Amino acid sequence: MPWKAVAATMLAAALPPIVCGLLFGKLAIAALIASMSAHLAAKDVRPGTAGLIVFSTGLAGFVCLGQPDMTLLVAPMVGIAAASAGHYGFARPVIRGLIFWTIFTSALMPADRPEALFVVYCLSMAWSLGVTRLAGLSATMAPEEAVSGQYSAVFGVVFATGLASSVYVGSRYFGAHGFWFPLTFVALCLPPHGQLFSRTLQRGVGTVVGTLMLFGLGQLTANPWWLAPIGVVALPLGFRILPMSYTGFITCLTITVLAFLNIATDIDTLAFERLATMGAAAVMMAPLAALGAVALWLIKPEALRALQE
Repeated sequence: MPWKAVAATMLAAALPPIVCGLLFGKLAIAALIASMSAHLAAKDVRPGTAGLIVFSTGLAGFVCLGQPDMTLLVAPMVGIAAASAGHYGFARPVIRGLIFWTIFTSALMPADRPEALFVVYCLSMAWSLGVTRLAGLSATMAPEEAVSGQYSAVFGVVFATGLASSVYVGSRYFGAHGFWFPLTFVALCLPPHGQLFSRTLQRGVGTVVGTLMLFGLGQLTANPWWLAPIGVVALPLGFRILPMSYTGFITCLTITVLAFLNIATDIDTLAFERLATMGAAAVMMAPLAALGAVALWLIKPEALRALQE
């Protein structure tokens, strides 16, 4: 990615949570969710369509805010909605939005201030969409191909099952940062699905390398504020090397996320939870992908052959 595009990405996606964090503390989480979702979606489709998608996934998140039982009902429905969008060639921006929707399921969100969260979310989304459009980055990704109704149905069942299962397991067995389990699962489900296993391997390697690098640095200092600048540097570097190296991008992104979460949680716990959730998501993905492949082979064999090309 050229440095000009990196600067625009930082302005669109990183500035809102930084400013909001300095002014309003934990409300920065809503700014991060909205600005990142909006910027990524706007690179796939036009800003108006991206805004509609991000606003919808945001509403699905606010419904779940502080209500774990409701989350289990919403998760399969948004999974089916993402699969349905794929029938019209819009699965990618919807799933990008759902990556960050998973953060609404965590205890990190200040559920006692929903009105403030909503305002911050909408303003950050609008800012990100505007900057992305002015920078000329809107709809610059290769257009996504629409898929058949049979493929959408199979993917919808697999995706909804995996999303609901990962939300349940993550919230109950992976601590305060259990959202990483469904987040990783959703990220692995981004189309095109023919690259599923190679993307899982690259993401796994990047996650392990990034986690171990920051864990090692964390053993040299007990002050988390010494690690935060490393996260600031790693993020633009990650965008710079994308798309040349997806593994390198994930490594830098992992360093950035852990460096900032380390301010509130010790690095030992963060490292264990991050590696555990990545491994769990990869393990769960294998049988779900196999079931989906068998279903496609039975229902629409040509769709399965198209994935393998």
